Amino acid sequence: MEKKGRLKIQVYSAKQRSVEDLAWCAFCQDVKPLFWNKGKLFCYEIKFYPRKPRLVVIESCVASMPTYNKTVRVEGSANIPSTILPIVKASAIAEKVLEQSLNLLKGEKISESEMEKHE
Repeated sequence: MEKKGRLKIQVYSAKQRSVEDLAWCAFCQDVKPLFWNKGKLFCYEIKFYPRKPRLVVIESCVASMPTYNKTVRVEGSANIPSTILPIVKASAIAEKVLEQSLNLLKGEKISESEMEKHE
């Protein structure tokens, strides 16, 4: 029997990037804030389905960042000025997103039967 009120999180895509590439991508797509947990900087694009309740992570990017900083500087180019993006320590939900993203990066795919359980 399924527990009521429990949020299900599904991560469909994850990519390893450098801190600079992750920050530039987040800046260009207006993703704020970035998250940090246990030496990893990450961000993600989500869709939330309140009726199920389900959080679908369409894309997640992860970079190695051993030390926590409250901000990361994004260097501008041409007519784009440099900017600073905020970084927050990950919430419990963001930690789950990171965990699933790292599993995808390691090649640990969720089995078909597991996927069906989440839908």
